[in-house]
Amino acid sequence: MMLKKLLQITIINQISGFILSMIIVLISSTFYRYNINIAISLIFTNSVGYIYFVIDSLFKRYLRETIEIKIFKRLSKLLLIFLSLFLGIELSLFLSRLLLPIQMFSVSEAVQNFLMITNIILIFIVVFLGFIYKKLKTDIENEMKENERLEKLNLKSELAALQSKINPHFLFNTLNTILDLVYDHPEKVEEMILNLSTIYRKILYSSENEYYTLEQEIDLVKKYLDIEKVRLGNRMEYEIICNPELKNAEIPPLCIEPIVENSIIHGISPKKGNGKVQIVIKTVDKKIKISVIDDGVGIESKDFKLGFGVRSVKERLKILYGEDAKLEIKQNEKNGVTVEI
Repeated sequence: MMLKKLLQITIINQISGFILSMIIVLISSTFYRYNINIAISLIFTNSVGYIYFVIDSLFKRYLRETIEIKIFKRLSKLLLIFLSLFLGIELSLFLSRLLLPIQMFSVSEAVQNFLMITNIILIFIVVFLGFIYKKLKTDIENEMKENERLEKLNLKSELAALQSKINPHFLFNTLNTILDLVYDHPEKVEEMILNLSTIYRKILYSSENEYYTLEQEIDLVKKYLDIEKVRLGNRMEYEIICNPELKNAEIPPLCIEPIVENSIIHGISPKKGNGKVQIVIKTVDKKIKISVIDDGVGIESKDFKLGFGVRSVKERLKILYGEDAKLEIKQNEKNGVTVEI
């Protein structure tokens, strides 16, 4: 690919050199110096062409991938062209003096002044374009940092809003459970209230955190399951299986509890007979996989509903991780539902 481009540049240089020499001859009417004009023109076009080729190749190799904005690419191209012209003129003058006899390479004072002015103008253009490039790059980097800061603030506000909705939702369901027990099993109310107090104390002290450790979340889930165990008695069993190495891994707070709550409220509670909720946390393909499995009424039952808590978890995962996290709900082969994160 590189050799092909080099060959193309070489051909273009030679054609440009002959065309330039013809233009010089026609303008200056110096047909008798045609061979000198060709030599000087070829030196000039080859100098500019090869310098541009080298600079452009280095630019594409080391810098092009870091420049994504269209205006930067155009400005960079313009900067390369003027820089190549400036260096090409200097190199062609040096080579002409070096390769051509002094009597053949006689440049008038007017031409020398023209070349000097041209070089000065090119220097100013290169410096100006470099300044503009640097200024635009700094401004865009600052704007990107500000946008990133605003996105983080927006993310925090969205997470806080979602979490504030989860907490009252959980409290509402738990208070309903306590209300039922007041009439049927008043002796169990104290244990329920203590567990509820523990849960909300944890939520209160961690409400400003974007993440929980899995150990903290599991402890929260256990407290909730103990509350439901009091309400449902022998009708509900639970099991938590977690890889010990993952206990310090961080996940969004209230990420597992709403799913467990949904399994019990809409899966186990409507079921006739006993039910079980199993929580399995392990590593699959270097990612954390959290499965909440119940043997409740299942998705196809009219009693099954997808509660607000599960929807909010799905939304928060999308906000925090984008395509790097997903929540799936599956109907089990026998009965019940599996929710996987």
